[in-house]
Amino acid sequence: MVSQVLGTERSHLNPVREALRADDGALHRRLLSLREEAGLPEEISVLRVFDVIAWMDGKNRGLKERSDLGR
Repeated sequence: MVSQVLGTERSHLNPVREALRADDGALHRRLLSLREEAGLPEEISVLRVFDVIAWMDGKNRGLKERSDLGR
């Protein structure tokens, strides 16, 4: 579902990595802030925070998970 949200069906790690580095790491800092606001421990990576937010966005928009697409 995350790749559908991002529009990167084949591979989304490079675009995510680039986004985390863009604008002097603005997205990275924002995700750190969101992790702190949510009361999550530092063991939860910024990438995981991003992944969950993207998944929640897809779920809210009614996108189906890849495993559900064949059903």
